[in-house]
Amino acid sequence: MKGSFTIIALMIAFLFFSNSILIYNLQSKEIDNEAQSTVSYDLLIISPKPFMRYIQPLVKHKNNHGVKTKLIDVEEVYNQMFWHGRDKAEKIKYFIKKAHEQWGINYVLLIGGRKNQLARETWWIPVRYSHLDRKYDEFIERKFLCDLYFADIYDKNGNFSSWDTNGNGIYGEWPEDKAAVDIPDLYPDVFVGRLPCRNRFDVRIMVKKIINYESKPCSDSWFKNMVVVAGDTYPEKTPYYDGEVYTQKGLDMMPGFNPVKLWTSDGSFKNWKDVVKAINKGCGFIWFSGHGNPASWGTYPPNDSTKWIRFRLRHMAFLFNGKKLPICITGSGCFNSMFNVSLLHSPWVYGLPIPKCWSWALTSKLTGGSIATIGATALSYESPDINVGYGGIEWLDMHFFGEYGLNNTDILGETWGNTITNFLDNFPIDWNDTSSTGSALIAKNVEQWLLIGDPSLKIGGY
Repeated sequence: MKGSFTIIALMIAFLFFSNSILIYNLQSKEIDNEAQSTVSYDLLIISPKPFMRYIQPLVKHKNNHGVKTKLIDVEEVYNQMFWHGRDKAEKIKYFIKKAHEQWGINYVLLIGGRKNQLARETWWIPVRYSHLDRKYDEFIERKFLCDLYFADIYDKNGNFSSWDTNGNGIYGEWPEDKAAVDIPDLYPDVFVGRLPCRNRFDVRIMVKKIINYESKPCSDSWFKNMVVVAGDTYPEKTPYYDGEVYTQKGLDMMPGFNPVKLWTSDGSFKNWKDVVKAINKGCGFIWFSGHGNPASWGTYPPNDSTKWIRFRLRHMAFLFNGKKLPICITGSGCFNSMFNVSLLHSPWVYGLPIPKCWSWALTSKLTGGSIATIGATALSYESPDINVGYGGIEWLDMHFFGEYGLNNTDILGETWGNTITNFLDNFPIDWNDTSSTGSALIAKNVEQWLLIGDPSLKIGGY
């Protein structure tokens, strides 16, 4: 009898395994069959199944404007990548690689963030953490969110860029005071953005905002306004007002735009109401240069590190700019784009519960806010060289405007990706650098510079 049970168990296992292979083979044919029929796409959207019906209007809108779009369920991605990838995030990255090679995909939009407001992380679309381990004063940060991982699909030799050189399942390792353990390429091969939606309501808001923004040209009466918000970022470290110096450089890279300066030095930025007023009037771009955390952005008046002037989550309740939606840049605001926060998991905000990070709250604001926000998911670092901005986060923020205003790159993801490429070309990373700062901080600045928004977005509308 024991032998009979063993044979039956083996037969069941064989049938189950054979069925799994059959299911995988049938499902994996989709991308291969479409490739063989010379089908091509521009934009790949990956979302969980419960969101897909609400994304269909966006797919139709994109196709109507010549952006050939493919929407796919994330579970289908996992099924098609059955034999590829050690975890769900790596399976998505392998799928992006295959879609890029066989469909010609250049833009990838990940729609999905955390599933709940609990302390334990569960995701609609998984994330990757980089383990570039650095201290900042008394603060220690072991890992941080990094969607650049999904954009960097090839290493310098053209092979799959795993971000895990030693194969231990820990990605982007660069321990304090040591050479890098893992050496990612960092150059984006496709342009990736994320909408960290938690529910259908978030999805419907963002789909409507993108469609409304792109459906017609933005009016110059408001789009040509560029708002900069800054002050004396480091009163005790620098003899100049660094935030104001950097934002002026950004304004200089935007010919034809009306500069709207909210600066602490001249009293044009006294409190949060000045920011609300400027956004509600309408602007095409807004740049916050200062400090941040997941719930707030702020800076200082001249030579006074005792007084914060802030724009917080709660102040966004007064934003009613409607369809006059700016692209927001806030790279120097540490943690502003840390979208893994929840009511029961809110690091870096003194234990205060927050439902959304600052950048995502601004982007997903129902009555206005921004159309997209590029910011830091972790501690970001300013360059000590105000003239060159060597390897600093302000260089990335500033040259986003150079890419758009001087190079005329008007697709959001390309503007983001080209800025990263130029940054890496200008500041090569020495992966053998064992200093606490230097190359490691350059790598960290670029790894955490996250695009919350649609990478295929036509800046200024069609």
